[in-house]
Formats: sequence, structure tokens, C-alpha cells
Amino acid sequence: MNTKTRFEEHWVNIPRERLDRYEQMFAWNPATAPFYTAADVCEGHCIVDFGCGPGHAAIEFAKWVGPHGHVHAMDINAEFIARAKVRAHDNGMAQSITHHLLEDQSVPLPDGSVDRIIVRNTLIYVPDPIYTLRGFYRCLKPGGLVHAIEGDWRLTAVEPVPTPEWRALIEAASGAWPRPEIGRSLYGIAKQAGFLEVSVHVLTSPDTTGRLKGMIDTVSGYARESGKMDLERIERILTQVEGAIANGTYLAISPQFVVTARI
Repeated sequence: MNTKTRFEEHWVNIPRERLDRYEQMFAWNPATAPFYTAADVCEGHCIVDFGCGPGHAAIEFAKWVGPHGHVHAMDINAEFIARAKVRAHDNGMAQSITHHLLEDQSVPLPDGSVDRIIVRNTLIYVPDPIYTLRGFYRCLKPGGLVHAIEGDWRLTAVEPVPTPEWRALIEAASGAWPRPEIGRSLYGIAKQAGFLEVSVHVLTSPDTTGRLKGMIDTVSGYARESGKMDLERIERILTQVEGAIANGTYLAISPQFVVTARI
């Protein structure tokens, strides 16, 4: 087994509390469907869900490709794969989804074997995203495409948290990601990986109900672990967010860079 980077290890060994939080964070929300429109998934396609987590999106993709298509759901975390397998079985999709526990950032499939590779909020953690995209290129059939979705932590905003306080929280947490601003870099990464036809859109689904609270809790946890921000200051931010959710004044924006790269 290859030696894991600090960022890969972060996903190999996930504490139970964080696993349960991710179950909620990664649950399929119809509001996210427009983020996948440009992937142009069709019935009969063979799809890779790279960084599938507990398997919520893979279920949706399996519905999209229908009985003549197939989904390869891949993740580096064994518990995620175990949960994804149970979820596929419970949803009658066990024959439509193959689950892969990854050893590294490579796709364990033959050359020219898949129509679509979909990857969301995962490239931010891989050691070398250009290398990973080149591996994606290898696996795609002629006319196939990669559909990548990533955020940019320094462009997020949470109301009513003052901008300087939110930025301080992000800076304290930024050691958790090798590339906190990967969203804005995705277009160039795809070009450097050899894709010639690349499009980029920036989309967001404003949150007024607390849907992104799990994200805020995760960032706060990273900030605590770093020791770079006073704990009382972090708790004050969380109290502001919780109070705003309760009284209906909360708003969170997390822009997502959607890059579609076709061979």
C-alpha cells in the first residue's frame, strides 16, 4: 500500500462524529442537480463517481444511466465504501454499482472504458490534481468527459458572521486542504492535464435553512485542530450562526466552480 499524504490520511481515518456529519452533508439534495447538468449523463453510460463518500450521489447516477448503464463508485475510506454498498443494496442498485476502495489517487479501470468521470469536492485533497486528471483522461472513451466540481474557501460567505471573522476562521483551517482555492484553478489544471475542450461555470445554491451548517462545523473543527485561532472566538462564530438559523436571518454562500473537460 502506498504511503498516504497527510491530506489523504485525513480521509482514510475519519472519526465517527465526522462520519455521521458527512452522512448528512453528502445526502442527495435536488437543489444540487443543476450542478451536474453539464456532465450530460445519458442512459447507458458507464460512469465513475470518484470520491463517492457514503454513496448518495452514486444512487442518483445509477438512476440516470438506467439498467443498461453502470456506475463505478470509488473512495479512499473503507467505511464510506461499506455504507455505500449497503445503500446500493437497500435501493435495489447492487447490480448497477460497483464499489472500489482506492489505494491512491488513481482510477483502477482500463484505458478507454468509461463515458463520464464525476468528481465533487475531492480534487482539493489529492496530492497532484494534474496527475489525477491525466489518469482520468486515460480511462475515458472517445468523446468522454470529466465533470469536476470544487469550491474556493476564500470566496465563501456566511451571514451574519463579520467578513474579517470568517476569513480568520478559513485561514486557521486552511492547513486541512493542500489547495484551499482549487476552484479557481480547476480550468488551468484541466488544460495542463491535456484536455483541449474545457468549459467553466460558477454556480451556487444559497442556503437560508442551515443546509451548509455541517460545512461550517467541519471548518470550525479544522480551525480548532490547527491551534491558530482562539477557541472562544471560534465558538462565538458558531453561536452567531446557530442564532441566525434560529431567528431566520442566516444566509450562506459557497460558490462552486464547475469544470467540464472533454477529450
